[in-house]
Amino acid sequence: MSTSYPPDWQRSRTPHAEVPQDSAPQSKVGRASLLPSALAVLLATSAIMTVFEVVKQWLFRPSTVWKSHIITICFTGAVAFLVTLRILKTFRFSLQHEKQALREAHQEAEIFIDAVPSILIGVDLRSCITRWNSAASGVFALTAAEVVGKPLGDCGIRWLSPEMQDEIRSWCSEQGSRRCDRVPFEMNGKTRLLGLTITAVDVSGANPSELLVIGSDVTEREKVGDAFREAERKYRGIFDDAIFGVFQSTPTGRFVTVNPALARILGYDSAEELIAVISDISPQLYVNPSQRDEFKLTLDKLGVIRKFECEIFRKDGSRVWVALAARAIRENGVIIRYEGMCEDITESKVLRTQLLQAQKLESVGQLAAGIAHEINTPTQYIGDNVRFLKDAFQSLSKLLASYERLLTAVKANVLLGEIMQEVSAAVADADAPYLLEEIPKAIEQTLEGVTGVSQLVSAMKEFSHPGTIEKTPLDLNHAIQSTITVARNEWKYVADLETDLDPSLPLISCQPGEFNQVILNLIINAAHAIADVVGKGGSQKGTIKVQTRNCQDQVEIRIRDSGSGIPEKVRPRIFDPFFTTKEVGRGTGQGLAIAHSVVVDKHQGSIRFESEDGKGTTFIIRLPHDGKQLAAGGVSA
Repeated sequence: MSTSYPPDWQRSRTPHAEVPQDSAPQSKVGRASLLPSALAVLLATSAIMTVFEVVKQWLFRPSTVWKSHIITICFTGAVAFLVTLRILKTFRFSLQHEKQALREAHQEAEIFIDAVPSILIGVDLRSCITRWNSAASGVFALTAAEVVGKPLGDCGIRWLSPEMQDEIRSWCSEQGSRRCDRVPFEMNGKTRLLGLTITAVDVSGANPSELLVIGSDVTEREKVGDAFREAERKYRGIFDDAIFGVFQSTPTGRFVTVNPALARILGYDSAEELIAVISDISPQLYVNPSQRDEFKLTLDKLGVIRKFECEIFRKDGSRVWVALAARAIRENGVIIRYEGMCEDITESKVLRTQLLQAQKLESVGQLAAGIAHEINTPTQYIGDNVRFLKDAFQSLSKLLASYERLLTAVKANVLLGEIMQEVSAAVADADAPYLLEEIPKAIEQTLEGVTGVSQLVSAMKEFSHPGTIEKTPLDLNHAIQSTITVARNEWKYVADLETDLDPSLPLISCQPGEFNQVILNLIINAAHAIADVVGKGGSQKGTIKVQTRNCQDQVEIRIRDSGSGIPEKVRPRIFDPFFTTKEVGRGTGQGLAIAHSVVVDKHQGSIRFESEDGKGTTFIIRLPHDGKQLAAGGVSA
């Protein structure tokens, strides 16, 4: 394919002087005025000849015809000369304007071509340069005067490809359109790249006689492209080789993209199989489909979710626990997809449950001495009362035996003085009035002791039982009371514990064992904080107050102590694992970290604290009524 251009396009290589702005209109007038001027001259000549003929016939008679002819010839010649002169002058004027217009058009084309930001090079069929615009001069640092007339392959451009001259000759011989990408050349000691398009052009009205080379320096673009391709390769490798599952899914429940790791977690042979098989994520994957609704609701409201734990089905029907972290992608305010990561936490879930249970047992172990004391005290007075009842029973047995003999004698109408004396002595020995007064008290105290021991044992059982990893409706007030009972020996010597439990509290979906552990950790921390101020066994005691309230969409638990407060410099780290301000052997630094994990990660609640130096600290736990996620807990002074 060839393109026709005016012959003068490639001929002019130097710009002309600036032309006045009104020159173009003048050239149009010159071209248009040629024919009307000639017609006007002819009409005037015809009129003059008519007048001349009339005058001639009136002045001359037939006898002087030859004179008339001579005059006519002379006059006609003069008029013809004048007419010819006028026509020549008009044509000359028009020609000058045509040349001026052509020069102006050529100059305008020259300006436009030089203003083109792309490289424009004209090459004849001998591969010699005929055209070189300003962009080419800028890219190659060579002027038109230095290169025009020279072969393109040997004009001063430092081509880095050994086959470049053969390539240029093939352009000229084939005379077709083609594109060459990443053509290398050297500039200032650095390799640069060109993107070129070669097109055959027709400048003579015959076959293509020249080539038009259009291009640009694509070095930076190619660098960006190489960087992009490298980044794509790198991140594709991360995506494919990641040990975590990565996914994109639609709100309607289909996977758009998954990586091989997610397919392995779910037991599928490939990512393609997983995408093809799972058409509705909620019923096909979730053991509890309502968790999918909870997942979507959280993303709709917050836009992001972290550590969302749920149990899902694998391809073979087995179950695994996963932790999801995802975000919602919106377009014009509408969620178009979810994208995130998935981690198999089945093993860590088991280990975490075992660790939590171990900490519970550790807590019980640390409280063992106090619990033993709490059991021993009622056991002692139960034993004393039982022994008293044993002795009282023996005294009453003797008295009853005397009464029985007295009854027998009365029935036989044989009432002897000896029997009466024996009964009187038995009554005196037994001290019946005393027994009648003290035996009910002993029984009551014994029952109280048994009840106390029973409650303590029951509280220990509820606290230390592994329970279930599933959430169940829990009476928070009862759970708090049980935990207070278990921890009694930790706080009773340093503080008075007050409770203000809201009876209207609804049942809350919780993991009972983990909730109990949180309350225990906070009560023990409160007792330790007060002990640091008043000293264990001192004459003064602090105060621990546990309060529950039912709010609009959540329940609130406050545990306040009258200790010294949390130092401001350590407040940001208070929930960090293994961080503690207690001396060695008194704390592991896990209590508040576990409390934060249980409340925020497992129960979608919040935990924060308010602390004032010298006045104490209040920990505030909020749990949602329906298990929906609350805002993350923070720290305040």
